Amino acid sequence: MTSIRTDPENAPDVGAADRAQTFVDWTRVNARALTVGAVVVLVAAAGYWFYLRSQQIQSANAEKALTNAKQSMNAGNLTLAQSDLQKVYSRYGSTTAGVEAAMLLAQIDFDGNKPQDGIAILEKLSGSSAASRVESTIRGLEGDGYMQLGKPLEAAKRYESAADVSRFEAERAFQRSKAGRAYQIAGDTAKARQVWLGMVNDPTAQSMASEARVRLGELTAQVAKR
Repeated sequence: MTSIRTDPENAPDVGAADRAQTFVDWTRVNARALTVGAVVVLVAAAGYWFYLRSQQIQSANAEKALTNAKQSMNAGNLTLAQSDLQKVYSRYGSTTAGVEAAMLLAQIDFDGNKPQDGIAILEKLSGSSAASRVESTIRGLEGDGYMQLGKPLEAAKRYESAADVSRFEAERAFQRSKAGRAYQIAGDTAKARQVWLGMVNDPTAQSMASEARVRLGELTAQVAKR
Protein backbone atom coordinates (compact mmCIF):
# COMPACT_ATOMS: atom_id res chain seq x y z
CA MET A 1 0.00 0.00 0.00
CA THR A 2 1.25 3.42 -0.91
CA SER A 3 1.03 5.95 1.92
CA ILE A 4 -0.05 9.46 1.09
CA ARG A 5 2.27 12.09 2.42
CA THR A 6 1.05 15.56 3.09
CA ASP A 7 3.37 18.47 2.54
CA PRO A 8 3.31 20.40 5.86
CA GLU A 9 3.71 23.69 4.02
CA ASN A 10 0.66 23.04 1.85
CA ALA A 11 -1.48 21.38 4.52
CA PRO A 12 -4.74 23.17 5.27
CA ASP A 13 -4.69 25.32 8.42
CA VAL A 14 -7.41 23.63 10.42
CA GLY A 15 -7.01 26.12 13.28
CA ALA A 16 -7.50 29.10 10.96
CA ALA A 17 -10.59 27.52 9.45
CA ASP A 18 -12.02 26.89 12.89
CA ARG A 19 -11.35 30.48 13.91
CA ALA A 20 -13.02 31.77 10.76
CA GLN A 21 -16.05 29.59 11.35
CA THR A 22 -16.20 30.73 14.95
CA PHE A 23 -16.17 34.38 13.83
CA VAL A 24 -18.96 33.69 11.31
CA ASP A 25 -21.01 31.95 13.96
CA TRP A 26 -20.41 34.78 16.44
CA THR A 27 -21.45 37.32 13.82
CA ARG A 28 -24.67 35.45 13.12
CA VAL A 29 -25.53 35.22 16.80
CA ASN A 30 -24.71 38.89 17.46
CA ALA A 31 -26.01 40.32 14.19
CA ARG A 32 -28.77 42.22 15.95
CA ALA A 33 -26.41 43.72 18.49
CA LEU A 34 -23.99 44.76 15.74
CA THR A 35 -26.78 46.39 13.78
CA VAL A 36 -27.98 48.29 16.84
CA GLY A 37 -24.42 49.39 17.58
CA ALA A 38 -23.93 50.65 14.04
CA VAL A 39 -27.20 52.57 14.20
CA VAL A 40 -26.17 54.15 17.53
CA VAL A 41 -22.86 55.28 16.04
CA LEU A 42 -24.58 56.75 12.98
CA VAL A 43 -27.15 58.56 15.10
CA ALA A 44 -24.42 59.97 17.36
CA ALA A 45 -22.42 61.15 14.35
CA ALA A 46 -25.50 62.75 12.82
CA GLY A 47 -26.37 64.42 16.11
CA TYR A 48 -22.87 65.83 16.47
CA TRP A 49 -22.94 67.18 12.90
CA PHE A 50 -26.33 68.74 13.54
CA TYR A 51 -25.02 70.35 16.73
CA LEU A 52 -21.99 71.82 14.97
CA ARG A 53 -24.14 73.07 12.12
CA SER A 54 -26.59 74.67 14.56
CA GLN A 55 -23.70 76.40 16.33
CA GLN A 56 -22.42 77.75 13.02
CA ILE A 57 -25.84 79.08 12.07
CA GLN A 58 -26.33 80.62 15.51
CA SER A 59 -22.93 82.35 15.35
CA ALA A 60 -23.66 83.69 11.87
CA ASN A 61 -27.04 85.06 12.95
CA ALA A 62 -25.47 86.60 16.06
CA GLU A 63 -22.77 88.33 14.02
CA LYS A 64 -25.38 89.72 11.63
CA ALA A 65 -27.51 91.03 14.49
CA LEU A 66 -24.45 92.58 16.16
CA THR A 67 -23.47 94.32 12.93
CA ASN A 68 -26.94 95.88 12.72
CA ALA A 69 -26.68 97.08 16.31
CA LYS A 70 -23.27 98.62 15.65
CA GLN A 71 -24.69 100.46 12.66
CA SER A 72 -27.26 102.03 14.96
CA MET A 73 -24.45 103.07 17.32
CA ASN A 74 -22.42 104.60 14.49
CA ALA A 75 -25.49 106.51 13.38
CA GLY A 76 -25.78 108.00 16.85
CA ASN A 77 -29.06 106.28 17.66
CA LEU A 78 -28.06 104.94 21.07
CA THR A 79 -31.62 104.12 22.10
CA LEU A 80 -32.08 101.78 19.15
CA ALA A 81 -28.53 100.47 19.51
CA GLN A 82 -29.10 99.62 23.16
CA SER A 83 -32.31 97.79 22.30
CA ASP A 84 -30.63 95.86 19.49
CA LEU A 85 -27.62 94.99 21.64
CA GLN A 86 -29.88 93.73 24.42
CA LYS A 87 -31.61 91.43 21.92
CA VAL A 88 -28.28 90.11 20.68
CA TYR A 89 -27.11 89.39 24.21
CA SER A 90 -30.43 87.83 25.25
CA ARG A 91 -30.66 85.56 22.21
CA TYR A 92 -27.01 84.79 21.58
CA GLY A 93 -25.30 85.18 24.94
CA SER A 94 -23.37 81.95 24.42
CA THR A 95 -21.65 83.27 21.30
CA THR A 96 -18.72 85.63 20.79
CA ALA A 97 -21.06 88.22 19.28
CA GLY A 98 -23.35 87.96 22.29
CA VAL A 99 -20.44 88.62 24.64
CA GLU A 100 -19.34 91.64 22.61
CA ALA A 101 -22.90 92.96 22.65
CA ALA A 102 -22.95 92.76 26.46
CA MET A 103 -19.64 94.61 26.71
CA LEU A 104 -20.97 97.36 24.42
CA LEU A 105 -24.10 97.61 26.55
CA ALA A 106 -21.94 98.11 29.63
CA GLN A 107 -19.93 100.80 27.86
CA ILE A 108 -23.14 102.62 26.89
CA ASP A 109 -24.18 102.54 30.55
CA PHE A 110 -20.81 103.97 31.58
CA ASP A 111 -21.10 106.73 28.99
CA GLY A 112 -24.63 107.43 30.20
CA ASN A 113 -23.38 107.84 33.79
CA LYS A 114 -24.94 104.55 34.88
CA PRO A 115 -21.83 102.68 36.01
CA GLN A 116 -23.68 100.39 38.41
CA ASP A 117 -25.86 99.09 35.57
CA GLY A 118 -22.79 98.48 33.43
CA ILE A 119 -21.01 96.66 36.23
CA ALA A 120 -24.06 94.43 36.76
CA ILE A 121 -23.94 93.34 33.11
CA LEU A 122 -20.22 92.65 33.24
CA GLU A 123 -20.40 90.69 36.49
CA LYS A 124 -23.12 88.50 35.00
CA LEU A 125 -20.98 87.98 31.92
CA SER A 126 -17.73 87.28 33.76
CA GLY A 127 -16.86 83.64 34.22
CA SER A 128 -19.03 82.32 31.38
CA SER A 129 -17.41 79.95 28.90
CA ALA A 130 -18.30 82.23 25.98
CA ALA A 131 -16.42 85.11 27.63
CA SER A 132 -13.27 83.17 28.53
CA ARG A 133 -11.17 84.72 25.77
CA VAL A 134 -11.93 88.27 26.89
CA GLU A 135 -12.15 87.68 30.65
CA SER A 136 -9.29 90.08 31.34
CA THR A 137 -10.97 92.86 29.35
CA ILE A 138 -14.26 92.28 31.17
CA ARG A 139 -12.65 92.53 34.61
CA GLY A 140 -10.76 95.61 33.51
CA LEU A 141 -14.03 97.23 32.44
CA GLU A 142 -15.50 96.37 35.82
CA GLY A 143 -12.59 98.29 37.32
CA ASP A 144 -13.41 101.27 35.12
CA GLY A 145 -16.97 101.15 36.37
CA TYR A 146 -15.86 101.18 40.01
CA MET A 147 -13.53 104.09 39.30
CA GLN A 148 -16.51 105.96 37.86
CA LEU A 149 -18.43 105.16 41.04
CA GLY A 150 -15.62 106.67 43.09
CA LYS A 151 -14.48 103.33 44.53
CA PRO A 152 -10.79 103.15 43.58
CA LEU A 153 -9.93 100.35 46.01
CA GLU A 154 -12.57 98.09 44.49
CA ALA A 155 -11.40 99.16 41.04
CA ALA A 156 -7.79 98.29 41.87
CA LYS A 157 -8.81 94.78 42.88
CA ARG A 158 -10.61 94.31 39.57
CA TYR A 159 -7.58 95.55 37.63
CA GLU A 160 -5.29 93.15 39.47
CA SER A 161 -7.73 90.33 38.82
CA ALA A 162 -7.75 91.30 35.13
CA ALA A 163 -3.96 91.12 35.05
CA ASP A 164 -3.98 87.72 36.73
CA VAL A 165 -6.15 86.10 34.05
CA SER A 166 -4.56 87.79 31.04
CA ARG A 167 -2.62 85.65 28.58
CA PHE A 168 -0.69 88.60 27.14
CA GLU A 169 2.29 90.36 28.68
CA ALA A 170 1.36 93.85 27.45
CA GLU A 171 -2.20 93.50 28.70
CA ARG A 172 -1.03 92.25 32.11
CA ALA A 173 1.29 95.22 32.45
CA PHE A 174 -1.45 97.65 31.38
CA GLN A 175 -3.96 96.30 33.89
CA ARG A 176 -1.39 96.36 36.69
CA SER A 177 -0.55 99.96 35.90
CA LYS A 178 -4.25 100.82 36.25
CA ALA A 179 -4.27 99.00 39.58
CA GLY A 180 -1.26 101.01 40.74
CA ARG A 181 -2.93 104.30 39.83
CA ALA A 182 -6.16 103.26 41.53
CA TYR A 183 -4.32 102.38 44.75
CA GLN A 184 -2.59 105.76 44.70
CA ILE A 185 -5.89 107.58 44.20
CA ALA A 186 -7.35 105.57 47.10
CA GLY A 187 -4.42 106.63 49.29
CA ASP A 188 -3.10 103.10 49.76
CA THR A 189 0.51 104.04 49.10
CA ALA A 190 1.91 100.76 50.43
CA LYS A 191 -0.10 98.73 47.98
CA ALA A 192 0.62 101.14 45.16
CA ARG A 193 4.37 100.92 45.84
CA GLN A 194 4.15 97.13 45.83
CA VAL A 195 2.47 97.15 42.42
CA TRP A 196 4.92 99.62 40.86
CA LEU A 197 7.99 97.88 42.29
CA GLY A 198 6.72 94.58 40.96
CA MET A 199 6.44 96.08 37.49
CA VAL A 200 9.91 97.60 37.56
CA ASN A 201 11.41 94.24 38.50
CA ASP A 202 9.27 92.22 36.09
CA PRO A 203 10.97 91.74 32.68
CA THR A 204 7.58 91.05 31.09
CA ALA A 205 6.18 94.41 32.24
CA GLN A 206 8.77 96.68 30.65
CA SER A 207 6.16 98.33 28.43
CA MET A 208 4.95 100.15 31.56
CA ALA A 209 8.26 100.27 33.45
CA SER A 210 8.86 103.95 32.70
CA GLU A 211 5.57 104.98 34.28
CA ALA A 212 6.26 102.65 37.21
CA ARG A 213 9.52 104.49 37.95
CA VAL A 214 7.77 107.87 37.73
CA ARG A 215 5.04 106.71 40.10
CA LEU A 216 7.59 105.38 42.56
CA GLY A 217 9.29 108.77 42.46
CA GLU A 218 5.96 110.44 43.25
CA LEU A 219 5.41 108.14 46.19
CA THR A 220 8.91 108.80 47.50
CA ALA A 221 8.32 112.55 47.23
CA GLN A 222 5.05 112.25 49.14
CA VAL A 223 6.81 110.46 51.98
CA ALA A 224 9.58 113.11 52.05
CA LYS A 225 7.05 115.96 52.36
CA ARG A 226 5.63 114.34 55.44
